[in-house]
Amino acid sequence: MWFQSNWRADPRPLAADVWVFPPDFQRILVVEHRWRGLVPPGGRVEPGETPREGAVRELAEETGLELVVADRPAFAAARSYRSDWSATLNLSYWAIADPAMKLLPEVGQPARWIDVGSDWRTFHKQDATAVARFAEQQRNS
Repeated sequence: MWFQSNWRADPRPLAADVWVFPPDFQRILVVEHRWRGLVPPGGRVEPGETPREGAVRELAEETGLELVVADRPAFAAARSYRSDWSATLNLSYWAIADPAMKLLPEVGQPARWIDVGSDWRTFHKQDATAVARFAEQQRNS
């Protein structure tokens, strides 16, 4: 309903992130956001970018990693990032990386690997569940 009525009328609020896993899909790369907690690298899609391009750019800005990102999102959600903001469509893409790769996180946003099954502190709790479910599907495929 929200997608049909709100976002189609004004598609500007658009965000994208990247779920980065090692080849065994046991961990995920997250950044420490100052008020959202642990989140996958991502952010606002800039004018002229596709959501995937925005996700790739945000990943590089927040972690220093330049990875091949899947063509299709693994997850989509309409959500508000603050109580005084309207809902934003967020697309979550995914990629594989060697956890030994050197991370170059943004100042004030440390990046680290965490277990996908852990109870990680994140603003949108459903994300942790969606990530764990996706990782399990990949391990079983």
